[in-house]
Order: sequence, then structure tokens, then C-alpha cells
Amino acid sequence: MATFSYKATDKTGKIVEGSISAADRRAALRNLSVAGMNVVKLVQEAEASVRAQTGAESDVEIKGGEKTALAFFKKLLQLCKSGTPVGDALRGLSQRSLNKNMTALSKQMYKSLSEGRSLAQAMESYPQIFEKSLCHLVEAGESTANLVPVFQNIIDYLENRRTLRKQVVAALVYPVILFTVAFAVVMLFLFVLLPQIETMMKSLGGQMSLPVKVLMAFGDFMLAGGPVILALTALAALVIFKIRRSPKGTLATDRLFLKIPLIGKIALDADICRFTNLISTLFDSGVNTTETFRLAEKSVKNSDIRARFALCRTAVNDGAPVSASFKKFGLLADDDVDIISVGDRTGDMVECFKEVKDSHMEMLGARVKFAISALSAAALLSAFALVFMVALGIVSAVLGLSQSLIK
Repeated sequence: MATFSYKATDKTGKIVEGSISAADRRAALRNLSVAGMNVVKLVQEAEASVRAQTGAESDVEIKGGEKTALAFFKKLLQLCKSGTPVGDALRGLSQRSLNKNMTALSKQMYKSLSEGRSLAQAMESYPQIFEKSLCHLVEAGESTANLVPVFQNIIDYLENRRTLRKQVVAALVYPVILFTVAFAVVMLFLFVLLPQIETMMKSLGGQMSLPVKVLMAFGDFMLAGGPVILALTALAALVIFKIRRSPKGTLATDRLFLKIPLIGKIALDADICRFTNLISTLFDSGVNTTETFRLAEKSVKNSDIRARFALCRTAVNDGAPVSASFKKFGLLADDDVDIISVGDRTGDMVECFKEVKDSHMEMLGARVKFAISALSAAALLSAFALVFMVALGIVSAVLGLSQSLIK
């Protein structure tokens, strides 16, 4: 018999702590469940003493998100490249890392591996750090016992995404600031200066000019229609959220999302880059076609693309050529299909899928740059238009006052 320390909630919801003797962990959980306990933590006392000596704490809050994930994989790559097993690498990081988040994360991951879970399963316990696509990539690496190239792919993916995000932010900062200032100037004119000008014009019997009337109409619209637009936007977001809670709703909205000009193409390119990169990596590691396509399917984010990929995978498993299957279900363009068909003939799928990935990476970068340029131009034009209308309104109002005084 072993003794386990537990923390659980009773039938009233109160947190209770204690110890229980049982043949094993499963039996302890079963006995506590029969007693009406909802177990929060269950640790064998010998394990608890070891964890107390090493300072491990299962309830440590790990922060950092993508930044922590990137640092975590960089450290693992460094250690695993030298031949260190993943478990030993995690144990070393839990003892030597100076980063608190890294230390806590490594301790918990090492504990999960010690309990018989895979690295991918351990990562799934921390969705705030590791997104699902990263877990699927690691699962693919574990299936081949070759995690080093997978870690490198994950690092490249995270670094490219961070670089792209920085470029987007840097490109939009100036236009957004300019638009915000211009909007603030318009609001100042509409709600501070314009009422005074309107009062003076009425007292002098003058007429409002067309630019001033346009700005007044804009102000009335902002006061009356602004809250309505915000409410409708919030309602639409809520409806979409409710629809996406079902698999059919998610599929329908993802299908519509792909039809949005430019944005849909960016999402499609991103998924193509993701699954072609994983396919080339798995083929290069010696994974068979069935397992490669099963794991690659999990990496696809858009449910419509994932559904088509599942049909493609079934067709390939039934003996259909890979290129013909991709073409039949509209996953790749004709140029990409021609490249894959070369792999069908020669048997060298690794280089073919790498080439497809590289071409879509270039297209993805070009489309993102175009989207950034379009947003920047729209923000700048909107800011200049607002400032021009204010300036024109002020000049026309001054001219109207002067004419009223002359009369």
C-alpha cells in the first residue's frame, strides 16, 4: 500500500487536504471519487518529499506566452543537438535556468515525462504557452524519434512570425497615430469650435458653408449612429462566436473567411506553408505517407482546408497519386501540383514539398506587405481628408463671418 497526499473539493465546494492509502494512484483517485471528492492534486508522499527538496511546485503560474515558448525550444535544441535526451535536457533546465518561467515550465514538463506522458501531451497542458500546431509538430517529431529538426522548424516559425508582427506594427504605428490625431482635431472642431461659430453665424444672420454643413452632419452621425454601430458590431461578433461553437458553424465561417479578398489568400498561404513544411520534414525523417499526412492534417488551422486535406489524405491512402489528390480537392494551385507530380514520378517528395513551401512563403510575404501598404495608405488618406475638411470648414466659416460683418 502507498500513501498519497491530496487536495480536493468536497460536495459543498470546500477545499480539503489530507492523505489516503491505496494500492496505486488510480485506486486512490477512485476511492476519493466514491467519497464525493473532486481531486485537484494527488501526490504520492515519497514523490512529494522529493519535489519539496527540489522546489517543484505544480501550481506555479507560468507566464510569457510565445516569448517563453521560443526560449524553451531554443534551449532544448541546444541540448538535444549535443545528444542529450529530452528528459535529461528538461531536468537540466529545471535546475540551472536563471529564468523563473523557464525553470517552472521545465520542472512541470519533466514531471509529466516522468509520469509516462509524451512531450507533446505535456505541452498540451500549457495552452497559454504552446499553441496546438506546435504540439502537433512535436508529436510528429516524437513519432520519428528525431526531434532536432522539428525544434528547428518551430524556432524558425516562431521567429518569422515575431519578425512579421514587428514589421506590421512598425509600418502601422505612424499612420495610426496620424489618424488618431486627425480624428481628435475633428472632434475638437465639431464639439468645441463649431458650436461657437454656429452661434455667431446665427446672431449675425450668416449662412453655414457646405464644408461646415458636412462636418456638422458627420458630428450628428457620430453622436447618433456611433453607439448603434458599436452595438451592432458587438452583436455581430457575439453571433459569430455562437455560430463557431459548433463544428458546422466553424466550417461555414472558415469557408467564408477564405473568400475575403486578400485576407483569405493570406490565411490559405499560411496553412499551405505550415502543412507542406511539416510534410517535407516528416518525409525527410523517414515517416511513411499515411502517418505523415495524418500528422500534417492536425497542423492545419482553417477547418475548411483541414476538411479538404482529410479527403485528400483518404484518397492518398486509397492509392491515388499525391498530386492528383491535392488538385482534386483544391488544396494547391496548378503550378504547385506540377511540382508535386515530379515527386510522384521520382519518389523524392521532400524537395518538392520544400519548393512548394518556399514559393508560398514568398507569396505570403508579398501579400502581407501589400496589406500593410494598403492599410497605411488608407489611414494616411483618411487622416489627410479629415484635416482637409476641418481646415476647409474653418476657412469657410471665417469667410462667412467676414461677409456677415461687411453686410
